[in-house]
Amino acid sequence: MHSEPPNHSFNADAASGARDYETLDTAMTNDTPAKIENRVPVICAHPSTVAGAEIFDPNSWFDGSKGVIHSCWSEYSVLHYCVNQISNICANAEQLCAQNIAALQEQWKLAKFDLGKMVFFGQQPELHIRIEAFFSGVKTLLDLLVQLLTTEKIVGGDVDGFHRDKDVYGGRVLNALRGNATKERKDMAAKLDGLISENKRIWIDQLILARDLLVHPEKGMQQLMFNLELAEKDGALVCTKAHPPEINSKPIHLYAQETLTQIAAFSSSFLGLLREKAVSNQSLERTR
Repeated sequence: MHSEPPNHSFNADAASGARDYETLDTAMTNDTPAKIENRVPVICAHPSTVAGAEIFDPNSWFDGSKGVIHSCWSEYSVLHYCVNQISNICANAEQLCAQNIAALQEQWKLAKFDLGKMVFFGQQPELHIRIEAFFSGVKTLLDLLVQLLTTEKIVGGDVDGFHRDKDVYGGRVLNALRGNATKERKDMAAKLDGLISENKRIWIDQLILARDLLVHPEKGMQQLMFNLELAEKDGALVCTKAHPPEINSKPIHLYAQETLTQIAAFSSSFLGLLREKAVSNQSLERTR
C-alpha cells in the first residue's frame, strides 16, 4: 500500500528550520536575519521533491537531526532529478549530436577519411555538467548522512562529512565509530561501521574515486562527450550510435540509475539503525 508522503509545502514545523537556512537566505535576499527568522517558509514544491519522502521524513526526527534530515531529503530529491536528466540526455544522444554529425558528413562529402584510424566525439556541455552534478550530489548526501552520528550522539566530537583519512574514503568516519563511540552506543557504532564498510566495498569507493578524477583532475582532462560510431553506407557517412561515457564499462545513465538505487538502500539502512535511537532520545527528554 502506498502511503502519502508528508506534506511540507506549508508546515509550521519548518519555522524552526528557517534558522538553519538563515545565512543562505540572507545572502540571497536583502532582508536582515531578524526578518527572515520571523517568517514561516512556504515552499512551492517541485514534483521531484516526492522522491525520498518516505526515506527522509523529518517528522520522525528531533532537535539537530531534524535539520540534517531536511537537508538530506532536499539533496536526494535534487539527485533524483539529476539522474532523470542524465537519462533523458542519453536517450536523445543522436538528436543532440545532430549538428556534430552533420559537420562530419559535410567534410565527408568533400573528402572521405579513414574511419578505422579515427575516433569521433560529440561535445554536449549539458551532459558534462549533469555528470559533475551527479557525482557531487552523491558525495554531498554522504556528507550529510554521517553528520547524524554527531546529532544522535553515536560518537563523541564533531563528524561533519564523509572525509578521507589518508587513502581511505570515509576513513575519519570509520575512525570515529571505532575509536570514539559513546559508551552506551558502542554496539550501534559497530553496526554502522559494518554497514558503511560494506557499501564502501560495493559502490562508495568507486564512486568517490570517479568523482575525484572528474572534479580534481591531476593531469588535465577532456570534456565528457558522446562517442560517435560512424560507418559508410552506400557511399554516405552515417552515425549508427552515439555512445554515452562509461564508468567501468557501464553507460553513465545506467550507472547513475544503479547508484541512485544503492544510495537509497544505504540511506534507508543507515537511518533505520538510528531511528530507534532518535525516538528513544525524544522519549527521554519528555520524561525529564
